Amino acid sequence: MKYMLTLSLLLLVGCTSAIKKETGVIEGKFYPCPTSPNCVSSMAIKEDSHYIEPIVYNNITRELAIEKITVILKELKNTSIVEESDEYIHAKVRSSFFKFVDDVEFYFPKDKNIIHIRSLARTGYSDFGVNRKRMEKIRVRFYE
Repeated sequence: MKYMLTLSLLLLVGCTSAIKKETGVIEGKFYPCPTSPNCVSSMAIKEDSHYIEPIVYNNITRELAIEKITVILKELKNTSIVEESDEYIHAKVRSSFFKFVDDVEFYFPKDKNIIHIRSLARTGYSDFGVNRKRMEKIRVRFYE
């Protein structure tokens, strides 16, 4: 019985780790956060627990804002840029110990001086606030 429980747990964990949640921008919007508390998005409804403020910039160009985010991501530990265009950046962050992967996204609308942000754990239910803390850390670095 103990063997069956262990095998079942390993199969369950193995299957869930293969799940990749949707990323990208469709018609100017990120995919919505799942109901689980392991995602933050500046495109969520403000009253929603997933909501996080976008990054606002006023005294620099959109191109410089993109460059600043790119530099910050390249300096972050265990982070690699997966996709980059003139209005979108997608990076993945791998946790040091368990090697969990989170998706981090930045959308730079051409008609506004804001950067929409989204960070999402690929697996699990709760992230203990890791995604929110990461995005707030990036926000602070952006304004330095």
